[in-house]
Amino acid sequence: MNLFRFVMTAAVLISVVCLSGTVNAAESSQKKQTPVALNGNCAVCLVNGKKVVAGKPEFAVVYDGQTYLFPSEEVKQKFKAAPEKYVPALKGDCTVCFAHHDGVRNPGKIDHVSFYEGRVFLFPNESIKAVFDKSPAEYADVDLACDGKCIVCKVDGGKEVLGKPEFTAIYQGLRYQFPGQAVMQKFQKDPAKYVAGLTSKQAATSGSSADSELISISGTTGCAACEYGVHPKQDPEELGLAVKSGDGKIYVIEGAHASHPDLYKGRFQSLKVSVKGKQIAHKGKFVWLEPQSIESVK
Repeated sequence: MNLFRFVMTAAVLISVVCLSGTVNAAESSQKKQTPVALNGNCAVCLVNGKKVVAGKPEFAVVYDGQTYLFPSEEVKQKFKAAPEKYVPALKGDCTVCFAHHDGVRNPGKIDHVSFYEGRVFLFPNESIKAVFDKSPAEYADVDLACDGKCIVCKVDGGKEVLGKPEFTAIYQGLRYQFPGQAVMQKFQKDPAKYVAGLTSKQAATSGSSADSELISISGTTGCAACEYGVHPKQDPEELGLAVKSGDGKIYVIEGAHASHPDLYKGRFQSLKVSVKGKQIAHKGKFVWLEPQSIESVK
């Protein structure tokens, strides 16, 4: 009887050890399959101390498809408590390239790093980094999805609800913001579902009456390409007329070079104008507008 108990106990222990080994092997395999972020350097040290500190494989966390390494268990736990605070913008891809080239993901390097409002931005070279450093506010939010509005509220209820920075989740390098913790957690359970759902909803409503509604904006003129790095959609060879509104959005006015040539020539003079027209596209803070009327404001 004692021999039977011994054999059974040994069998249970062997099963536990094997199961543990299987779990550890699966975790190790996942870490090996995902690329190592920041060349293996610590994201927490980079944000909190602006220092490049090498991490260690034994203190690794997989987050948003990348493996982050840390110098100690304590620092690792700090990252796990709030990863969205420490991961680099766009998963380390260049925000300037993303803004100027219709969402192109060009990997940055830790050798070319900038800090802005507590976040880390990486760039492929110093010249592009200099573009960011000259006007960081222009590029800091290109990774903000849905213009900061709640994707869950839009997909599940068809409502436009503004999210809050304190409820931020990151998926594929993009920041999604929500009005509360419960809604954010709903997204985190299945982010792919909501991203796909929003894409389908946009496609289904692309010809709706809402898209044809006229909007009115006012602001100061500038050159779309020279000052903001964007071009008109319908005439991409033109530099384009831009109007910067009071809320920080940049409106690219389609066809202004032909419909309002005098205004177009004087666009560098920061003239005050009022524009009414139809929105044909938007991305982050940039909105492309097909104008119905453009008037000077004194």
